[in-house]
Amino acid sequence: MVKELKMLLLLTNNDKIWKKSELAETLDTSVRSVERYVVKLKDVGFLFKDIPGRVALQRQTQINKGLSELVYFNDEDAATLYNAIDAIESGSKVKSDLKQKLEVLFSSKAVKEKIIRTQGSKKNQKILRAIEERRRVIFKNYSSPHSATKSDRLVEPFKMDGLKQVWCYEVSSGQNKVFNISRIEQVRIQDDCWQCSINHHAGFTDAFRMISFDGSTTHVVMRLNRMAYNLMTEEYPMTEVDVTQTGENEWTYEGEVSSMKGIGRFVLGLADCIKVETPELQLYLEKFVRKNILNETIKEPEEIIREIKATKHKDLL
Repeated sequence: MVKELKMLLLLTNNDKIWKKSELAETLDTSVRSVERYVVKLKDVGFLFKDIPGRVALQRQTQINKGLSELVYFNDEDAATLYNAIDAIESGSKVKSDLKQKLEVLFSSKAVKEKIIRTQGSKKNQKILRAIEERRRVIFKNYSSPHSATKSDRLVEPFKMDGLKQVWCYEVSSGQNKVFNISRIEQVRIQDDCWQCSINHHAGFTDAFRMISFDGSTTHVVMRLNRMAYNLMTEEYPMTEVDVTQTGENEWTYEGEVSSMKGIGRFVLGLADCIKVETPELQLYLEKFVRKNILNETIKEPEEIIREIKATKHKDLL
């Protein structure tokens, strides 16, 4: 029944009318099997549109409506759910059954994107539809945190980053940006299709929720005691896949980060519980403490270079 359920999730996730051959390829099965799945689903009450060679659900039925109210949530949300299940009393059959179902259905190291759609997230649904149909949209009265202004943004949305953010190509600036959905007053889908898809590129969001727009990352290694390990995996669930236990009271985190800012904030709050082994992170923490806590004047590398050059010039004179 797993593939039937996967097919049902695909059909309820958007308004796309699937070719039987497309569904078969996506599900890694045959067209004949897809036809059998349709028959089984009809037998339990689902209604399908009568379109030769294609598969689409009718939306007006109550049973279909319940499933169409699902919404995406990201890897971090999925990991949180997985961890909540993991907290159930050890040895419980409920626990093992739930974990097995998640792993089978969504086949992911951190339980990949799950298709769960909720009524009330109209903006999310419109954005998902625009992505599926490869259409441009206008974000009406988008509130910018930097300029403290509101303006309309013409964009080509191409990747949802959980429920809260979406990667878009902004037409006016010619740049890929992350937009916070909560700051969008209204989403208006345009008739125009994407015109700049060759330029679409999503950056990298690390486990500490920092974004690298060009996808560049830094490899970091740090050792944590039990308290730091517990707090990190609770607050940042996506870190758990990069943690290994290396001692009785020691865990090692080894992963990629987009910026030192997110992981730096975490380390500073538990400085006596963490040993940082990455020079770049050590330098960031040292500069942060000297500048923001000790109120020292910290010279940037460019300033130091200018001073060295000036000194050499004086020596020549």
